[in-house]
Amino acid sequence: MTVDAAPREQTYAVPASAWALAWASVAMQLVTLVDRGVADEEAALVSVPLSALVVAFVSAGVVRARMVRTCLAGIILLLVAVTSVIELVAGPSLLELVGTATAAVALAAFVSYVRSDCFAALRADRDAAPSGLGGLVAIAVLVGALGGLTAPVDRPDQGPGLHLRLDL
Repeated sequence: MTVDAAPREQTYAVPASAWALAWASVAMQLVTLVDRGVADEEAALVSVPLSALVVAFVSAGVVRARMVRTCLAGIILLLVAVTSVIELVAGPSLLELVGTATAAVALAAFVSYVRSDCFAALRADRDAAPSGLGGLVAIAVLVGALGGLTAPVDRPDQGPGLHLRLDL
């Protein structure tokens, strides 16, 4: 008499493009941090953990091929790439060049991951677990923390308070 083993959960190896996207995102945040500087302690106390949590949540969804979070990340990466090109044309500098290059690498890696066999398999098998998810989410936490640590854009027309602005 044979006993049927319980079905094993399928795992998929995350392609190199996902890792390239993660590290390019770290580079983009470091360029922004160098450009703007560090936020004050009071703002960082709230924004660092909140940003880390949000970026980790969205990133985990992208790696697991959840379409709403993937579309959101794709829109953000596209906007970042477009604004980087505009900033490079408007005021060319070495920092702008590095920022544009990292944004282009991140966008290309994102597109490559979304077109990968791993992403397609994860879309088809919602219960599948991608290998490397923990490491990628850890990098996402770092990206979010760096984003929360970055000082806001200083403009003379901005007063104290919360400001949300997307410059295109």
